Amino acid sequence: MLTVLEVTLPVFALIGCGWIAAYRRLLTPEATRGINVFVFMFALPAMLFRAVSTQSLDQIADLRFVGAYALSALAMLLGGRWLARRHAPQSAPQRIAFAFSATHGNLGYLGLPLMAQLGNAHLLTAMVMALLVDILLVIVLSIVMFEFAQSRGGHASDRMLRLRAAIGGLLKTPLILGIAVGLVFAMGRWSLPTPADTFVGLLAAAAGPSALFAIGASLGERRVTLDQGVPMMVALKLLVHPALVAFLMWTFGADPRLAAVGILAAALPTASNTFILAQRYGADTRPVGAALALGTALAVVSVSAVIWLLDLTAS
Repeated sequence: MLTVLEVTLPVFALIGCGWIAAYRRLLTPEATRGINVFVFMFALPAMLFRAVSTQSLDQIADLRFVGAYALSALAMLLGGRWLARRHAPQSAPQRIAFAFSATHGNLGYLGLPLMAQLGNAHLLTAMVMALLVDILLVIVLSIVMFEFAQSRGGHASDRMLRLRAAIGGLLKTPLILGIAVGLVFAMGRWSLPTPADTFVGLLAAAAGPSALFAIGASLGERRVTLDQGVPMMVALKLLVHPALVAFLMWTFGADPRLAAVGILAAALPTASNTFILAQRYGADTRPVGAALALGTALAVVSVSAVIWLLDLTAS
């Protein structure tokens, strides 16, 4: 367990630094947004490109891993919406936000840096696969549900235009583009010229610390109130989701090391995208923000326990 804490404590300490900086007003909201822009637009795409482009296609496209993770995400999203009828009965967007928060983990800003600390490029690629499923299935399906819930009674053509615009914008994000270009390089077995590779390497190296600091800074700007449904959201994300992934990985016969990464990905706390989408579609963001903050705080213990139980430090 001490070996695990040597990996996880520095990661969460960086999150704590970001939280202190925002909470003590050492950072303005504009400065926090600037850090997020650097991470989202430059550093994380470089890390994703490097993780994917250096692997062979058979290592990237493990169908049993992808199938098990995708099915678990779909079950969590639909099951979470059903449970939300009791815990978030106010409106359809509120119920969708509940389910989204219980399913969508912080794979980009927390999962990738965490896997980079574990130091295995193949396992980092498995986290990238999980991230791709999370974006293309969980976020896209959540946007679809939000759009249909918001535009009931409106014109179907207007609804479809908004839906196409939202999903089209999502597919053009730097994270997706970083993975896509990495896949092209992996298929062609190409490599970057030395100066370009050094540049991408510098950006990729900055992704982990910057992303972790950005998580803390974003949390430091939010006030936490434990409204009804928040403990349920956190329990679903940190406990039920990884347990379901573990069962499905075993059922699908996925490679044990890849399965361990999938379980860890599912055990990560809620990502800030849930807050952003909930706000955009008119849901009450207080429970989502509280689940985000509480889940991240508890993840210091839960994520360390998952890494220890799965023996991921032995990779």
